[in-house]
Amino acid sequence: MVKKKILLILGLLFFPWIISGQTIIGQYEEEAPLKSWNISGFIPASGLGRAEIMTIRADNPAVAFSNPSLLTDLPRLSLFFNGSINQASLFRFAIVNTGVLKSNQNLWVKIMALDGAGLALKLNSWSLSFGAAIKEYYDRPTASAESISGGKTTYRINFNQEGFLRTYNFSLARKIGNFLAVGLSFNYSQGKIKRKTEEAWPLNQISILDSKEGSLKDLYLRFGLKASITNSLKISLTFEPSHKLTKESQSRVKYSAETTKTVISIEDEAKDFLMKPFQISLAGSYLWKERWLLLAEAIFFNWSKYKLTWFSQEETRNFRDILRLAAALETSQSLTLFHQSFILITRVGFLIDPQPMKIPRSTYYGLTSGLGLHWKWLRLDLGASWSQEKGSGSSLQTIRSALALNALF
Repeated sequence: MVKKKILLILGLLFFPWIISGQTIIGQYEEEAPLKSWNISGFIPASGLGRAEIMTIRADNPAVAFSNPSLLTDLPRLSLFFNGSINQASLFRFAIVNTGVLKSNQNLWVKIMALDGAGLALKLNSWSLSFGAAIKEYYDRPTASAESISGGKTTYRINFNQEGFLRTYNFSLARKIGNFLAVGLSFNYSQGKIKRKTEEAWPLNQISILDSKEGSLKDLYLRFGLKASITNSLKISLTFEPSHKLTKESQSRVKYSAETTKTVISIEDEAKDFLMKPFQISLAGSYLWKERWLLLAEAIFFNWSKYKLTWFSQEETRNFRDILRLAAALETSQSLTLFHQSFILITRVGFLIDPQPMKIPRSTYYGLTSGLGLHWKWLRLDLGASWSQEKGSGSSLQTIRSALALNALF
């Protein structure tokens, strides 16, 4: 994983300069995933191109993370490998624009990763799969500031936060008759969050280090159902119960004064949790004239029941329930290149992704597109998405691009 860090020289502001409204962080609380709170399954390149819809269309084993029943639509053996570039702009987070540091523009963070891989097998009416994927990132833009007087640095501050959550998925699915399929996935997640703030007064040879780390673990189930109403019309339903993401937290504050050889260190540990909301999705697809595939999806997130503790203290988040909507169009056509027959797949989509905060009420509106090139048993997918946030006054943006190699036997 490679993260492009952004070094920003900011003006140092003290607390009296900060207006009260800036103490409301908004979207990017310390535990908030990058880009959006609403994480459902894993989105490879093909799903990214069709508005992140992964609960109704089966085109690689990554569907097991979203709707395991779709495994029955895959061939006897299939594999996928996915890599992505994730970018997001932030304005108010941690110590930036909330109290200590101020920026007059949004700050960007960029992450590159090989973030997903998996395989699926089909045995008569049964299907099974195993996969691993990074579903959440917790990175923030790196921020630095310094105060200079008389040509000398009198104060310096640096902030950094990074983290991820990787999920291992094992799924089973069974076809019932000619029209119905059911599936169940077992998901084990583990990851980490690291956050560090360093302050220094070089002339006085004094420094303060404030570091926090957390090890994340989770175990949960996801259920899926798919019904083929006709040869052209399909519907699906998925359900993920609420589950507890545990966090083993460590904190350390270290004060050092070189002139007096003084070192003071305060450490703390705690067992915390984040109660992930239950999700339920309904999706449908319709194949028109054997070429045009229309898709739609709605996902409900029960964020109003969200709870967490932070170093054993119960935190409150003023959250509301969310309904995320998506629609997409996918079409395919045959073509010949270098005397070889290919299938070219084109995808476009639109996504409405409200965030759970009541204040400010914020929604991302996204456009997606993608291409797939299918040759014999190989398919190469490219997907991209761009989202613009409205409501917070900061016009935050997210950009994601992904490339996936699929093998379908």
